[in-house]
Order: sequence, then C-alpha cells, then structure tokens
Amino acid sequence: MIPFVVLGGLAMMSCSTNHADEGNATRVLLVTAVNGGNVLESDVRQSTNICPDMVALRVENHPKNPNAPIAGYRDDIVIERYEVRYFRSDGRGVEGVDVPYKISGSLAFEVIGGEATTLSVEVVRRQAKIEPPLSQLVNGGGAFIVTMFAEITLHARTTTGATTNAATGRLQIDFADFVGAETACPTNN
Repeated sequence: MIPFVVLGGLAMMSCSTNHADEGNATRVLLVTAVNGGNVLESDVRQSTNICPDMVALRVENHPKNPNAPIAGYRDDIVIERYEVRYFRSDGRGVEGVDVPYKISGSLAFEVIGGEATTLSVEVVRRQAKIEPPLSQLVNGGGAFIVTMFAEITLHARTTTGATTNAATGRLQIDFADFVGAETACPTNN
C-alpha cells in the first residue's frame, strides 16, 4: 500500500501547469497585453473590401531563474509561429458554424532577454469573414452582432534552439457589419 501512495504522490508532484515548467529553455515568454486591453470591433465588410484584423501583442522575455547570470544573445527568444482559436461564452463552439476556423501563422520575431516589446498578429483573416458564421452578419443577414473571444498562443525558441513555454493571451472581439464611410482597409505598422 505504501509504494502506491509514494508513487501517486510523485506522479502528482510531476504534473504542473506552471508555464515555467514547460519547454527546455531557461527563459519564459509571457503575453502581457493584447490590443492594449481593448475590445476589438471587427467590421466584416468595409464598403466593397474585406479587411483582416491585426492586433498588437505585448510580450516579455524573462529568465526562469531570476538569479541566473545574463547570457547575452543566448537569452533572446525568437517567436516562430502563432495560433488563434475562437470560442464563445455561451458554450457554442463548432468551427464554421458558431465560430471561425482556428488559424495559425508563421512569425520571425525576436524578443531580447529581459525586455518587453510589441508585435502585430493577424487575429481575423479575410477568409473568415466570407464564411459562416461571420458572413451571416453582412447586410444584417440574420444576425447583427456576435461577440467571441480569440485565444492567441505563441510558440518560440531561444536563439540557442531550446523550446520555451507556449505563451497565451485572450481578446474579446465584437463582430458586426458596422456602417461606416471607410472604403479601404486600415494600414498596420
């Protein structure tokens, strides 16, 4: 009986959801702000244009051990890819029916060790706006506004090739066919 209790305790101790335990890097990647903490109003149609939605992500690069010596460029992290998954607070979540399909994309963005920076990520692609459920919002086609949440996950490695934790941030998006005078997609810096 005692061996089972000891093994069970060891197994429980090894299970952790702490981001510092993920990956084999000595660094931790954090998403500390998405769109400046603001709700994104996503227009499904601007005149005759279908525009993607970009948001700013503030990310930080910290050591797992704050007492570790500074290792120069070896402390830098390169964000290689991202994923965006959509969900709703009412529990409905069938992709292509209740929410847009999950997307992913490639990045090549460096975060210097011990620093914070901002990068831009496409959270809603044009394609999503011509497919259900977002296409149903055009010209009041059965719905007027839909609120969803985007979970943005970043995947990165250190410049030495070690895998970091997956860093996640969330964003509220209000989708609608906003009536406006815009005739061109907004530019992103």
